[in-house]
Amino acid sequence: MRTGEQLTDFLSYYEGHLDVYRADKRRLSGVLERSNVKYGAWTLMCEMMPLILARDERAAIARAAEHVLAAAERFTQFILDHSGYHRHFHWPPAFWDVVRLDPGYSLNVPCARCDSFLDGAKLTFIELNTDGCSGMSNADAFHEGYASVVQPRAELGLAGCTHDAVVPHVIDTLLACYREFRDNNRAHTLPAEPVIGILDWKGEETRWEFDAIASACRARGLAAHVVSPDEAAFDGTGLSFDGTRIHLIYRRLLGADYAAGMDKLDAVTAAYRARAVCMVGSPRSQIAFSKKFFAFLHDPVFLESLPDETRAVVRQTVPWTRVLEETKADFHGETADLVPFVLAHRERFVLKPAVSKCGIGIMLGRSTPEAEWNCAVLDAVAKDFIIQELVPSVEANFSRFTKRQPMERRFIHLGEYVFGGRFSGFLGRTCAHELLNIRHGERLLPVLTAGQ
Repeated sequence: MRTGEQLTDFLSYYEGHLDVYRADKRRLSGVLERSNVKYGAWTLMCEMMPLILARDERAAIARAAEHVLAAAERFTQFILDHSGYHRHFHWPPAFWDVVRLDPGYSLNVPCARCDSFLDGAKLTFIELNTDGCSGMSNADAFHEGYASVVQPRAELGLAGCTHDAVVPHVIDTLLACYREFRDNNRAHTLPAEPVIGILDWKGEETRWEFDAIASACRARGLAAHVVSPDEAAFDGTGLSFDGTRIHLIYRRLLGADYAAGMDKLDAVTAAYRARAVCMVGSPRSQIAFSKKFFAFLHDPVFLESLPDETRAVVRQTVPWTRVLEETKADFHGETADLVPFVLAHRERFVLKPAVSKCGIGIMLGRSTPEAEWNCAVLDAVAKDFIIQELVPSVEANFSRFTKRQPMERRFIHLGEYVFGGRFSGFLGRTCAHELLNIRHGERLLPVLTAGQ
């Protein structure tokens, strides 16, 4: 992996041609604005300096991400088959009933994004998102803009570098799941080519992405619409939204919102239960969205059920994680009462809600005052939290090409998309704070693969 100050050609050229740098930066910012590379009302900012992976590095990351998803597939089935573990998922009975429904295709987790740190050759996954896993249309539009504005300058040393396009894999996965669903569901007359509905509540901050994916579907000759549960009607044979019949739902509605708002999802749930509609991102994918998934990857009963290669990848790449509860736990060979141990060694741990988004509720022990940490941990014991060993953040200096601020130290976060069980590309981001958040100055980071 090369980035920041390691990119000597990149630094040398732009430092010697500041007018070119400023022009390229303006052009790239314009691309992001025109392409609606946004979160909510904000057009996202970006780094000009890329992160470059060697081809073997990319292959190793892709392989590891696919194995983590293979573990998520097995974990989902393990939880479904072992009712004694259901206590770890605080859902109403009605949502559990929907989670148990067979989605009609073989994948439990067709759509996912890992979050990771890459420190030299050491890859560590810190979370798995199986519920929405947003950002791919922004990543694609950004990389396309970067390829047109920055990469053509041969002096920057980026010749032969390539990027992954993620959204085509999203669409391929939607269609593959639908074909399998249709083949397994001859009771309903479903067309060979579905009308796709991208489902979430109105007004969500990721609406820009839904529109982009719908446009990408239409560019491939597919009918696609952004739809909301309050527009749904089920007549016993088919599901419609505002009068448009939908055969395939791409669920972007968060599982937690589904569980909390089931009274507003009667039509969608009834159609799904009747197999009148294929839902990709079925409710059962919410199982692996819980951060408790990483805790169970350390459960000897579950770990030993994994294939040898997957088990080896998990041991190499998943940090020590436990459900936060009053129990004894092993920490690298030391057995202790978990809660007192976490209180006494806060600098070694991160406290996380089992279900959250955008970093909400996460606390780093080393940057939290002792009294505040103690209160948070003790309060979390009675709630739905995990405790994870702190993984050192990866940092690099990124040039700003100004006298006032020549370099800025940034934290680097990688996201690995896996759709249909196959690695599909990266979401690269930097942040001024260890906790990644758009309000902490998050920027998109170009993630490129070096040529031969």
